[in-house]
Amino acid sequence: MNELEKLSLEELLSLQKQVATEIDSRRSAEKAKAQQEILALASRYGLAVQFAGGSAPKAAKAPKTGGSVAPKYRHPQDSSLTWTGRGRSPVWVAEWKTKHGSLDAITIK
Repeated sequence: MNELEKLSLEELLSLQKQVATEIDSRRSAEKAKAQQEILALASRYGLAVQFAGGSAPKAAKAPKTGGSVAPKYRHPQDSSLTWTGRGRSPVWVAEWKTKHGSLDAITIK
């Protein structure tokens, strides 16, 4: 016969509340310790950290500066169509490559 079997229902319910309270207390302590470790690590690498509610922290890099990238290529007939040369190429650039091979003729100088 184990020790729990000797307890009444009332005593078991009381014990259950005590265990739940202790678990919550330990979780809070572990979370606070983890947050301190995260803040120290983020500070070491120059990152800003914001903890939201009970969820995981959100680490953010410093905001980018310098604005947008200047276009590198311009459509020969429609000057409103440009491409920076970054990311997936627009359809008109792909068509130009198929017909002409090189982008030299549409490069903005």
